Amino acid sequence: MSIATQDINADINNIRHKTEVFPEIEKIECELHNALSDSQGAISQMCSHMAGSGGKRIRPLLVLYCGLVFSNRSESLEKAAVAAELIHMATLAHDDIIDDSQMRRGKPTLNTVWGNHSSVLCGDYLFAKAFGILSENRLYKSLSLMIEAIDCMCNGEIQQAENRFNINMNLEIYYEQITRKTAKFLECCCKSGASIANADELQTAAIGKYGLNLGLAFQIIDDILDYRGNEDIMGKPKGEDLRQGIITLPLILLQSSEKYRTAAHDIINRKTICERDYAILGDLLVNTGSIEQSHKIALSHIDKALLCLKVLPDTPYRDALSNLAEMLRFRDN
Repeated sequence: MSIATQDINADINNIRHKTEVFPEIEKIECELHNALSDSQGAISQMCSHMAGSGGKRIRPLLVLYCGLVFSNRSESLEKAAVAAELIHMATLAHDDIIDDSQMRRGKPTLNTVWGNHSSVLCGDYLFAKAFGILSENRLYKSLSLMIEAIDCMCNGEIQQAENRFNINMNLEIYYEQITRKTAKFLECCCKSGASIANADELQTAAIGKYGLNLGLAFQIIDDILDYRGNEDIMGKPKGEDLRQGIITLPLILLQSSEKYRTAAHDIINRKTICERDYAILGDLLVNTGSIEQSHKIALSHIDKALLCLKVLPDTPYRDALSNLAEMLRFRDN
């Protein structure tokens, strides 16, 4: 997405409004609403609530642009892109129930408005819609990739739940967890677009690694924002991961400090994180450089993602993928 990366306040959503350069984005947004147009009753209201709340649309953009690097725009690419976003919406509906989240993107979550029972069914409905689109259009490779991604996401969420308040979390476990929970889905979105465009094996592998590293960077930055983000910009409270006992990269790095390890362990072991505890840990993360180090690690994954693009055809859409990665450097929500 050819958008200036110097603007720190730039949001990936802006890409969707550059329709004079990328008219395909407007089409995807239209197709997303068309896919949900036959829903009825409360399901229709819930789907409209989710689709209308915006979002970065990273996953459909990845499907679309990873295909357009190798081929012209096609209905198959658009359908696969919409399916990816529907799957993402389904996972958000379920995640908000699991996390008992009250706000997302500055709006009440489905479970807050309609309750857990209806929200679970809405998520299931969105999964069914996505699978229907892929099977009806005979996009079997994309279907297989989305199933692989969902499998990984489920295992990642379970692994994360099993490691709540685990002071023995290390980098290996953390990377395995965020690969399953976040990065694999982005990898599969990239491969989905490339497969539809008949990219060769080497190109598909490279574009998949691009997506994987993009996903790792995205999740690490998300973990940093849980401590240092602006709630008004993020549209959700800070500290939610910590309160749920999710040990992320900044805390793992903090626990490597002999001086502050015991203090961090004492807070985590209490398993009831109050505002004072959150403030103490937040200060320690900054003072020990754990936040800064985490950010450097995220940037290293952005650099790896950009390197993967070097083997792809030199097209405006490769530049689009490059600028999407660059914009992550300035992500604030």
